[in-house]
Amino acid sequence: MKKIYSYLLMGFLVLFLPVLISADRGMVVWPPEIRLDQSAQNAIVAWNGSEEVIILSVDLESSSDITALGIIPLPSNPSDVEEGSFESFDKLIEIMNAKMEDIRNQWKTLGEGPEEASSAGVEITFHKRIGAHDVTIVKVNDLDYFLEWIENFAHEKGLEVKEISSGFKAGIANYLKRDIKYFVFDVIEAGQEKESIKPLIYRFDSDFLYYPILISGVSEIKESQTEINLFLITEKEVEFPDIPYTYYSYHWPRSYGYPVELTKEELEEVSQEIADLFEKEANVREVSLYGRLNDLKRDLMIYPYVWDQDLGIGNSGEEVRSLQKVLINEGVWESGVGATGYFGQITKTALAKFQEKFSQDILKPFNLESGTGYFGSKTKDYLKRLSLSIEQEELSPEELTFNQNLSLGMRGEDVIALQEILIEEGVWPRPDIGATGYFGSITKEAVINYQEKYASEILEPLGLTKGTGFVGSSTRLHLERD
Repeated sequence: MKKIYSYLLMGFLVLFLPVLISADRGMVVWPPEIRLDQSAQNAIVAWNGSEEVIILSVDLESSSDITALGIIPLPSNPSDVEEGSFESFDKLIEIMNAKMEDIRNQWKTLGEGPEEASSAGVEITFHKRIGAHDVTIVKVNDLDYFLEWIENFAHEKGLEVKEISSGFKAGIANYLKRDIKYFVFDVIEAGQEKESIKPLIYRFDSDFLYYPILISGVSEIKESQTEINLFLITEKEVEFPDIPYTYYSYHWPRSYGYPVELTKEELEEVSQEIADLFEKEANVREVSLYGRLNDLKRDLMIYPYVWDQDLGIGNSGEEVRSLQKVLINEGVWESGVGATGYFGQITKTALAKFQEKFSQDILKPFNLESGTGYFGSKTKDYLKRLSLSIEQEELSPEELTFNQNLSLGMRGEDVIALQEILIEEGVWPRPDIGATGYFGSITKEAVINYQEKYASEILEPLGLTKGTGFVGSSTRLHLERD
């Protein structure tokens, strides 16, 4: 009879030591060569500001036949899950190394070296057998129901499940508080011979760069030493954080690697799914994490910088919600309540702990020892150092076009252009806040004001009397004309 195991693992099956892509370590003064190894997990993570593609690969090897269960938390329901190719990793390494060699040669020459909750505790949103993978995706609306569902799911798959630990339960609760409610269950069967399982490609919406790490620290193999190597692909205009020492001393990389530019054609060589995310060239960086799994206590979750105002008790909105998600991810949020968008005592307490955790940069300049719980200049500056920044290109009026409908939760140049028009039109309700590139409640209110200001041209042709706050075809045409 086949021996069966079950693993409540980190999202990318770290137990099985998938093919590693890692950089040579040591003191180097130019971009290092990327090489293949066999001692870590790997993934390609491509993000365009609103949508993400993750390609991950798994190698399985066991002394007996096994069935393994992997769990992957995602911030939204995947729009696509399909089988990928190992060639994506090989081609990416080949292109990166060639470009880095050119750079090294140049240096040598120079002498320089929110959805409505369902009544169901768990909703199955996807199920499909893809090659060796039996993939089920669920949306979680209730923690206790979900934990019971996991046990039932494992029994249905013939897996023997140990009692779910309090640490695993706390880890899942952390994801739910951050509104990360979609979980991928990947059941893989493998024999005793080493077997390379073809990668899976996940595509999903996300307004931040994301890779799940925390769940590995609450898995059954949390005491294991691990190496995680990621390739992060973003638009060229995205600038990565300059990590403060006080932050990377808490088990985080010192930097996000050396950027290598990929053309659209090179992106297509790596993966058509990734190429589809970008209109033109993109940058790729390799970054690695090392340590025991239970020391890796936060996910890779990098926001574009969105905090333009001081925040304190009584404030509300998307800036507060984003701050709360950061605090939850940083492990300083002790309440059972999730990110609500309202700055109350829970947020103040968590923020004070965050300030004390990184007191060298946030509190010491003010000769403070205890956190204040007020989101002021030093805390904003520190969070800015941990955030993505995006270089914006100014558009002249004759170049201005809106290429898509715009609504709550969206980001990008179109949103900035929209906000600048709304401010110029005098319909912007918050003079203390400028164009941020994020479409939140302030922007929605301003759009409603704009639509009602020009109701005869925008609303009446549609049979409407009240603004909707949604920038559809009629509103877009009017904006472009202005």
